Formats: sequence, structure tokens, C-alpha cells
Amino acid sequence: MNPHSTFAARARAWLARLAGSGRSASAPRCDPALLRRAIEQVVDGVDPRLHAVLDYARKLTPAVERTITYFIDCGQWLAAPVEFSVRRWAGDPLVRTLFATAADLQRFFSDDPGVRAYFHDHPLADEVYIGLGVTRHERRGFGVAMRGEVMQRKVSQTVISFSDYRLFGACDNEQQLRQNIEQRGFGFLIGEALERIVEHQSSARGRAHEKQILELRLRGLMQKRSAMDSLYYESNAGLDDEIALLRTRLMHEQEALALSHGETTVLDDYIAGINAVLADPERYVKRATVRLRINRMNIKVESPDEPADELTFSEVTIGGRPPRVVVLTRFPRSDLLAARTRFDEAQQSLRP
Repeated sequence: MNPHSTFAARARAWLARLAGSGRSASAPRCDPALLRRAIEQVVDGVDPRLHAVLDYARKLTPAVERTITYFIDCGQWLAAPVEFSVRRWAGDPLVRTLFATAADLQRFFSDDPGVRAYFHDHPLADEVYIGLGVTRHERRGFGVAMRGEVMQRKVSQTVISFSDYRLFGACDNEQQLRQNIEQRGFGFLIGEALERIVEHQSSARGRAHEKQILELRLRGLMQKRSAMDSLYYESNAGLDDEIALLRTRLMHEQEALALSHGETTVLDDYIAGINAVLADPERYVKRATVRLRINRMNIKVESPDEPADELTFSEVTIGGRPPRVVVLTRFPRSDLLAARTRFDEAQQSLRP
């Protein structure tokens, strides 16, 4: 992705200029050109007919500006990139917590298509910046623990584990990786706005607008899939199935819905639906900072007197899905393993 092509890139540059100019906090938060670009992205993503609504840009401005500001803040909220490498595994508690062995780390990054494609396309690059998303789990149970020099059995413990590892957004610098996250969040909210509009139209208009509703729903699902693909979740199979079903239903519609006398009212409703979502981005994309003390067995340590690694996780929740830990990483070319052959993959699948 070209970092200069996104609204987030322009926003950050403008905010940097604003900070250096000494202008007051009461000044507009978004550059007008940036704001227009983002509004057009929303209109094109929802329904281009919104261009026909009188003062559509003015009506959308406050909500779009609010969303831009929120996602720029989200992008900057994530911690600085961490080197995930064989060299760093033993000395970095975060890296060691997420990967059981240095070999597991090396193989995971080396097998990722995005990592391999980046190094292939950038032969002089020494490292790749890439986001890592995982799901964190806490499981209560009983285990063995030392209390001073005494071993105790059946001690209540909380074990921390991780699943659904996913890499996304391979690029050559930290700024571009943050922008990738900002842009995907914005795209997801456009999909949420479409779903809200569909819900309203379904209840208010009935079957007379069935084809139009199907088109809106399909557009919304595609927006959300594009935003989430390779970012937070390992599989979007459910979304893919729903998209395929909607496409089949639309193919069997023989005629496009004729523009009705009440179209202006319908489009005004679309504006209202968009504003309801974009004015409240925290409701749909939530962030949380989680601080834990974990020992070498990935057991949560409650007592401040016990030795433990203090870790901080940035967790993002999109829609109704489970929270995801998001880590900005750097992976060195020197740790890249040779590509697996089909024979290697077959042998791996036969291992217990």
C-alpha cells in the first residue's frame, strides 16, 4: 500500500504541521482536502447516489472527522515495533511468551506468504515490518507451585495461552504499518454503517426494496471482509459463504429496482445511518491495554513478591468478535528459512 494514498497518511502529515505551527487546540482537526477525500470514500463505499443529496458533504463532515481522528489515535496508540527473531527470543519476555521456542517463531514468520513476498519484492531489505494478531486466553485450573522452599499441589492458577496467529500488512516502515491498521478500521466502519442502513430499510420498507437491500448487505459484507482479511482473524469463511449466497440471490433478480418517488427520503436515511456509526467509532472498534505478570510457564502471577515478567498487550475488539492482541513486529531477513517443499509439508502433517 502506498502510504501517501491514504487519508490517514495525509491526516498525520497535516496534524504534524499543525503541532509545529503553534495553532490553538480549537482549530479544525482535519485538513479540508483530507476530509473531502474521506467523505468520498464513505459515499463510494455506501452508495454513489448519495452525491445527489443536497449538502451531503456538510451533513457527513462531523461524523467522518470524528472517525478519522479516532483511527489516527488508534494507530499511534499501539506500542513501538518489537523485533521477533531467533536472537531476541531468549531475552524478550513478550517474544518468548508468544512463541514456545525460537524455532517455532522462525518457522511461523518464514511460512507466511506476506513475509516471503515482501522479501522477494525487496531484495535489498534487511527486515520487514508486519503486524501480528493473536487471541489471548485465560484458563483457570490447578497446578503445582513453590511457596518459599515448599512445593504445594492443587494450587489455583490462571494459565495464559494464545491461538489464531495471523500476520498482516507487510511493509518497509513503522509508519506505513500503522496507516494500514487505520485504513482497515475505517473500511470496517463503512461496512458497519451499511449494515445499520440495511436493518433500517428492512424494517421500514419491506419486500418492495428487497433487491436494493440485498445489494447494500452485499456491499457491507465485502467492506468488512476487506478490512478484516489477514488482519485480525484467521478465517473469514463465514463471511465468504454469506457473500456467495447474496450474490446468487442477486443474480436471480430479473430487474433492477426502479427509482421510487421516495428516493430522496431513502438517501437521507442513508446519511443518518452513516452518521450514527461514524460519530461513535468506539462502539464498533474498541481498544484496551492489558497488563499482566507472567512466569516462564505462562502462568499469571498475582503476588508482587513472586518473580515474573511484566507484559503489556494492546487488544482490539472489532464488532462482536473476540478481542485480539495486536503487536507491531520486525522480522529480519537473516532468520528467513528456505521455502518448504510439498515433501516437507507432507512430512510435517504426519508428525504427531
